[in-house]
Formats: sequence, structure tokens, C-alpha cells
Amino acid sequence: MKLNYLILAILISTTETDVSAQKKGKGAAKHKWRVQQLHKDNNEGIAVGDIDGDGKLDISAGEYWYQAPNFKQWPVRKIDAFGADYMQNNSEHLYDMDGDGDLDVLAGAFTNTLVNWYENPGAGKYDVDAWKVHLLLDTGTNRNEATFLHDIDGDGTPEFIENSWDVRNPTQILKLHRGGNGNVTATKHLVSEVGNGHGMGFGDINGDGKQDILFQAGWYEQPASNAFSTRWKYHHDFDLPHASCPILVVDLNKDGRNDIVWADGHSYGLYWHEQLKPQADGTTNWRQHLIDKKFSQGHALAWDDVDKDGQPELITGKRYYAHSGRDAGAEDDMTVQYYDWNSKNGTWAKHLISTAPAGKGPGIGLQIRVHDLDGNGWKDIIVPGKSGTHIIWNDGK
Repeated sequence: MKLNYLILAILISTTETDVSAQKKGKGAAKHKWRVQQLHKDNNEGIAVGDIDGDGKLDISAGEYWYQAPNFKQWPVRKIDAFGADYMQNNSEHLYDMDGDGDLDVLAGAFTNTLVNWYENPGAGKYDVDAWKVHLLLDTGTNRNEATFLHDIDGDGTPEFIENSWDVRNPTQILKLHRGGNGNVTATKHLVSEVGNGHGMGFGDINGDGKQDILFQAGWYEQPASNAFSTRWKYHHDFDLPHASCPILVVDLNKDGRNDIVWADGHSYGLYWHEQLKPQADGTTNWRQHLIDKKFSQGHALAWDDVDKDGQPELITGKRYYAHSGRDAGAEDDMTVQYYDWNSKNGTWAKHLISTAPAGKGPGIGLQIRVHDLDGNGWKDIIVPGKSGTHIIWNDGK
């Protein structure tokens, strides 16, 4: 393990670079970013949380976790490879699954039906064999694009929700239950027997105060009551080809109706859909707006404040080799960037965070995590991907 850590330390010291993004406007101060590579593999899932209980934020990413503050690499699990360049990890989450007070790894996979979690052995027990694997549930479905740990019903406990690229797969929710012994179990609820599709997001579409589920081919309306005992009503009000994971739901123009932001995960195009006044029968109306069409494979999005202006920004970039090099723009330069939204004039200002030749720098993988890792008051960006696991340090202005 000491030798592995030495190799990692050398890698980190030789892969930190300075990247700055200049805000538009005369005399604007430069925003400073540093790129640090933690590891190079094909893992595309990542999570952030205090794994060892020392009060500092650590990172889990595929087969390893990285211990703050120096982000020393420790093993967690082995992940099967498949296809030309994939690993069986389409997303991961940190959650206390056994009620012992520390964070475990809950993970999804592309083509496996099993949802497993990996038990945190506790501080100081960092051998890979100590992270015991537990089955949460066999979903019975594969062809999974991503998974989400999201509180869809607002009861304070998140649900585990699968997104599939196969329209024949059901849309389903795993409802998590904590038993008297502290252990989490799950029960399956079908939102719809068939009708999933690439990309997913959550938010109140019709203004009834309840979160709905969006996906590539429309949205599912959460029932007024008993959300997990009945099917959800399907509305085919829009189509979002190869939509991102997630699709963002936010009222951009402050008109009281939530809009949606999405990217084409396998081609060029980043968009927002403005929600207009509904039709007399309640059918939602939408107007599409282009944000950016100069980068491809914007497979993941985040919405957070990285420039400390008190307002969230749209964060995304290029997923490297989303379809093993078969997508449009596969060999374009890697980019990670954010966009400032101006609600007064309805415009976006693009700010480049990082750029590198294809495969040589950070991309966005399947998840983007945004946290202040070093406590300097500026939120950093943490991303996995086939070009490696990276921290993009936010050094402010």
C-alpha cells in the first residue's frame, strides 16, 4: 500500500495545472482553478462525504476512496469491466445503510440487475476485504443509464431511482426503509410498467407542490396521495433526445413555473426549455432555447454556486468516450465549464474552467459533485470519467 501511495503522490504532483476563467466585462477579476488527477481508470461514478469520521470531506470513486486532506487512495471494492472501455459503475452514493453512524457506498451498475452496498468497516480498517458487500435488492432490470439517491416524496428519506436507456424497461423507485436494527431495506414501486428513457430529473412540473419525474420522453406526475401505492400519470409533453443525467428543474425566469435544463449526452447541444402557460386542459407548453452547441456529450449537469455571487450556476462539460468514441465530437478537446444565468435579459455567460486534449484532462463522467473540500469558502468540482478521476480546485479570485 505504501508503494501505491507513493505512485499516487508522484502522479498528483505532476498533474496539477493552473486554469483560469475570465468573466465577461471590463476589469473583471480572474477566477483561478487548479486541476488534480487522483487516478486514471474508466470509472464514471463518484460521491463525496466524510467516510472516516474526522470531519473532513473524502471522495469515493469506483474501486477506491480518497482520504482527506491529502486524498490518499484506499481500496473499497473490485468492479467488473465490460464492453470496449466500461466499468460496471454508472453512479455511486454515500449513505449510512446499517445505522452505525458512518457512510457506506451504495452503487448502481450499467448491465447488472443487482443493487449492492459496501459496508464501511470503520476508521482505521482500510483493507479492501473489510468492505463487506451486501445486496439491497434485485431490480430485475438492466440497461441502466444512471441511478439517483433523491427524496422524491419529501419525507426526509431519499429514494433510490433508476434511469434506463431502454424504453421497454419500467420506471421504478426503490423505497428505502430503516428497520429497528438500523439496517436499510428496500421495496420496489413501479411508476410505470414500461416507459423509461435516457436521462432523468426531478421537480414540480405542474405546480401542485409535489415532485414529478422527467425523462427523455416526457414526465410522470406524482399522485396527489399514496405515491407508492399507485401508478403515476404519464404526460408526453416534450422529447429530449439522449437527455442528461440529471435533467435540471428550476424556475429560471421567475414566472412561477419551473423550467428545465438539459444536454444531449451523446452529441452537441445544451438547452433550456421555458415552461409557458398551460393549455386549458392542463397540458404543459414549452419553448426550447439553445444555450451552447460548441461541445459534445454533456451527459451530466450540476446546479450550484461556484463563483460566490449568491446564485447557482450551471456546471457541465464533455463526457469522454460516452459511446467508446462513436459519438459526435468524440475527439474534441475535453472541457469543464460553468454558465451564469441572467434572469433579467434571459442570457447565459459561459466560463471555461478546464480544457485539455481528448482523454488528457478532466471530463464529467456520469456524476458531478460540488463541495468545498479545503474549507477556503469556494466550492470545488469533483468528477470521474474515462479520462480519470479529478478534483478541480476552486481558488477563487
